[in-house]
Amino acid sequence: MPERPLRILGVGDGKSIIFLRWAWRLAERGHEVHIVSDRITDRPGELDGIVAHDVRDIGGLSTRIKGLRRWAFAPAIGRLADGLDIDVVHGHYLLPYGYWAARSEFHPLVMSPWNTDIFTYGRDRRRGRKWVREAVAAGDRYVVSSIANAEETVRLGADPAKLERIVWYVDLPPFGPDKRDPGLRARFGWPDDALVVLSLRNYRENTNLDVLVRAFARAAAEVPSARLVLAARAGELRPQIEALVLELGISDRVAFHFAAPDELPALCASADLGVSIASTDATPASMIESMASRLPMVMGDAITIDEWITPGEGGEVVGCRDEDALTTALLALLRDPELRERYGERNERVVRARLATPPGEALERLYYDLLDERTAAGD
Repeated sequence: MPERPLRILGVGDGKSIIFLRWAWRLAERGHEVHIVSDRITDRPGELDGIVAHDVRDIGGLSTRIKGLRRWAFAPAIGRLADGLDIDVVHGHYLLPYGYWAARSEFHPLVMSPWNTDIFTYGRDRRRGRKWVREAVAAGDRYVVSSIANAEETVRLGADPAKLERIVWYVDLPPFGPDKRDPGLRARFGWPDDALVVLSLRNYRENTNLDVLVRAFARAAAEVPSARLVLAARAGELRPQIEALVLELGISDRVAFHFAAPDELPALCASADLGVSIASTDATPASMIESMASRLPMVMGDAITIDEWITPGEGGEVVGCRDEDALTTALLALLRDPELRERYGERNERVVRARLATPPGEALERLYYDLLDERTAAGD
């Protein structure tokens, strides 16, 4: 007998592409997916197939009044889950969303700690270590995307037997070198032989885009055909990055571009190399999608990156704030097409071998197994 579709409630940042991709993967497989958040995307099409609930609207006055609502969110989420006859709740990002899910007292509960949760807040009592540990303790299962994340989640109290490593926010089939768009350079007003450096990171302090822009300016002075695409969804530092590009006099070589999800495969495949020097990372989607598109990579030496890219294996690895090292790495790849090809071929092969199981399938199997175990235990 085929297993029935599930009713699943995600608690997370409703504007985060990482969280939304979790919901999309499950909705695509026929499950009824709800999300609850204090931030809901307004981008066209991003809620198609998903039911979104604003946490401030589900508990009457108690979830609308500042100072009171932070205590009311968790029980309101529990009532929402009960009222919707939810099978599984999945909390993404422990503070505040996983903590709300934990305090809702709904089970079964799956938790996905992100790196900032565990490597920053989880180690600092002044920044939420107590709440991180409480959220971890409430989980019945844990979904993480890296070995380092798994190890740190266990250190915070998780049972290692209850962890699953699933890179849920990446859907590989749309990505590949065959998606290359020969007209992309012309759309940016660039020559056909332009060498395109691609960054998919948001304009935030930890992504170090200021370092990238300065290093690119130095590299482009030596390789005139070099161009840079800064493709990001959002970020509070965009005005500063735009000002820096103007100050360095490279506006004609840099494109600020918002790429909708369905544009990303062509954008990745049309670049010549990818770069990401974020200070904190957890198997970033931008890296995986670029690798699947056969791009060589320049990566910052953040935790988890060495699970995928090491110096000379798929790319170059530099200090996240080391402008000199980044300039050298960019020049090495811009000047050597054979090196780019060798790194890119390796990256596509590694990614497709490691992520052979579709993430939606892996997630639903975890949920079915969890529900079966709880039924067998009489819960």
